[in-house]
Parts: sequence; C-alpha cells; structure tokens
Amino acid sequence: MSEKRYYWLKLYDTFFENKTSKFLRKLPDGDKILICYLKFQLKLLKTEGIFVYENLCENIAEEIALFLDEDVNIIKLLLSALEKANAIELLNDNTFMLTEMQDLIGSEGSSAARVRKHRQIYKALQSNEGVTECNNDVTFLLRRDRERDR
Repeated sequence: MSEKRYYWLKLYDTFFENKTSKFLRKLPDGDKILICYLKFQLKLLKTEGIFVYENLCENIAEEIALFLDEDVNIIKLLLSALEKANAIELLNDNTFMLTEMQDLIGSEGSSAARVRKHRQIYKALQSNEGVTECNNDVTFLLRRDRERDR
C-alpha cells in the first residue's frame, strides 16, 4: 500500500509585494502571467521546482503551455519575465529550476498527518487540572491511616 503524500506551497503575506510578483503584474496581461506562475509552481511541487523538458513539443514554451493547459503566448511572456527577474536557474539544456520555490515547499506523508492528529488529541485529553488537589487528599488519608495503625 503506497502512502499518500501531501504537498503545499507556502505563500507569504507579502507575495504580491515581492519584486517578481510586481514585475509580472506590470507586464501586458500581467494578471494572467501571475496566475500561470502560481499554477506552474503548484505543478512543480513534487519535483521541488524543477522542470524537465521532454521534447514532446517543438519548444519548451509549448511544452509548458501543454503541461499547464494555458496559452503559449502567456507562457512565453512568463518565461522571458522570469529570466529577467533571475527567478529561473538553468541546470542543463533540458532542465531548469524555479529558484524561489526552494524555500516555499513543504510536504508530509499521510502517516505523519495521522500521528500529528493523534498527538493533538492525546494532548487535549491529558489535563493536569485537579491533580494537585487530589495529592493533598491522598497525603492526608495516608497519614491518618498510618496514625491509626500505630
């Protein structure tokens, strides 16, 4: 049985204020480009931001457009903008990485989620209220029993 793995992309509350987001939004069709950028990041979560060009299409922009199910022209604008913003690092001829993603990725398996939930429930069930009050009663009863036995 294979374990499910959950991934997430952390977005800071300053996402729309960072230089890459501002740069993308100022371009023609900037909102579409920014949506494609987010969509691209989400698709690359499992590979930690690395995209491998598999030569399915004539060029990398067409393959990414196919991968994201988006317009090729928007993807071309996105790629050129990310290159200008130094948000892409070429690893080799067929592979590149979205550099900002390395700090934004998180993941956990289903068993880790289950254990975390169990620990929260267990912690909620444990309570120290009333424990110290009972200790006084027990101490008093033990002393009384000892005195009686003498």
